[in-house]
Amino acid sequence: MNILFIEDEDILRKSLSFFLRSQGHEVAEFDNGADAIMHIHQHHESIHLIITDLNLPLAGGKQVLHSSNPYKNIKKIVLTSYSMEDNELAVFDLGGDDFIAKPFSPQVLLKRIEKLFPES
Repeated sequence: MNILFIEDEDILRKSLSFFLRSQGHEVAEFDNGADAIMHIHQHHESIHLIITDLNLPLAGGKQVLHSSNPYKNIKKIVLTSYSMEDNELAVFDLGGDDFIAKPFSPQVLLKRIEKLFPES
């Protein structure tokens, strides 16, 4: 599965990308929303899943969600340390498929991915 992972915290981005690759996924990683949005528009047909933080430099996670909405084939999981009901509702209103509050286990993320893609 092709995953686009957007996280500005280097250690988290690199460690989760490594973990996802070890599980057989291809991962394109970005540390800001603007570059990720450009990648989405250029490669939307090959992206299966976007995993994004909400607070990102240059363009936030909400802008990433909004820019990916025309591409109905892409599922979206939001990671954030701001686990408030308003944020969760906003994520779902913007087309997010799931919401995971930090800190979390990589195994929990893997289970959420499996839930979104039961045929994989």
